[in-house]
Amino acid sequence: MKAPRWTLRLPRPRPSLPRLPGARSVAAPELGWWSRASLRPLPLTFASGLLFTGVLAVQLGPLPERFSSGQSELFVSPLWQMTGDIRQSVTTLYRVQRQLQADETAASQAAAATTASSASAPPSSSSPSEGSASPAPVPRPTQATGETVDMSLEMRVAIARDVTALTVGASTTSALVDVSGQHHCEVPAQTSYVARPNGQGIDFGGCQLSTAVWLEPGNQGYVYIGDSWYRGRLLLLNRGGKLLAVNFVQLQDYLVSVVGSEMYPDWPLEALRAQAVAARSYALTHHVRPASRDYDLDNTQRFQAYKGIARETNTTHHAVTTTSGEFISYQGGIVRSLYAASDQIVARAHRGQGMSQTGAMELAAQGYTYLQILGNYYPNTSLARLVVN
Repeated sequence: MKAPRWTLRLPRPRPSLPRLPGARSVAAPELGWWSRASLRPLPLTFASGLLFTGVLAVQLGPLPERFSSGQSELFVSPLWQMTGDIRQSVTTLYRVQRQLQADETAASQAAAATTASSASAPPSSSSPSEGSASPAPVPRPTQATGETVDMSLEMRVAIARDVTALTVGASTTSALVDVSGQHHCEVPAQTSYVARPNGQGIDFGGCQLSTAVWLEPGNQGYVYIGDSWYRGRLLLLNRGGKLLAVNFVQLQDYLVSVVGSEMYPDWPLEALRAQAVAARSYALTHHVRPASRDYDLDNTQRFQAYKGIARETNTTHHAVTTTSGEFISYQGGIVRSLYAASDQIVARAHRGQGMSQTGAMELAAQGYTYLQILGNYYPNTSLARLVVN
């Protein structure tokens, strides 16, 4: 049977909508450190929730072997199949690494021979000092051509659940639109209101809404939910007399905040990159198998901490964009890459299976790359990249 094709299109706000009484001003943050890329709509097809169509998975090769003691059992979620023509050749990182090491050895020997012929004193050894903990270099994977899934996939993140009142606003003038396209009222810029469920749907500062309403800020603005600012748009639902607020946010924007919410942004960049890849793998598994019919996951540490734009920095943005589309793969599936703050918490919460964030930071401080860090905590896996076909 042919898989259904779903394309979500949000109706555009119309002018001349009624303003709401009892508004409260909220100040939007100023973010000038990077320009937000525009989202190009991409219809994705889902077959029984298990298959992406129109998305290409590029296999980059196996991650480096473990360099610490102990065994770890893989959490593997073979949720979907890769489809499309391979745009990038499959090259194992081991082969590339051996070639680079051979080239470095040859260059070192040539330099030593040149020095010996031009100087009377014997050359010093070019070998590393005894006991050196410097890791062997591992090459970065070749960048894939085309747009990655980070710029095309939209995550559904529950910000508030089962609440009877919720403060909501927007940084730019926006409109509340129900799922049928009917416009309800205008939300002025830098203004918030308290939403409350009632028998007819949702009361929003004196404006009566239906049971399911969109708030999409114009001009790439932000939405204010509870006490934080978020990118993307907001779906407000009345579920059994309680409010559910779901942030629909581009995967890249989501990950930039998650990395800063899960790690300190001043930690070594390679640790942040490892966190970005692990967070992306985790998000993709929950996008395919969501926690609820209304959302993929929530914003707490039960899934992944996501605290909005307050946790975005230039380092977290760099960690996400330089690993764009990369995820941990095993036998054609996405690894549900569990992680926790320390080895002790990993052992207690995940039975020793997953990445220690503190351990990743310490390894990065010793000079290990994010590929080596991931290979240590997720052994026998590969690195792959999702590219829009």
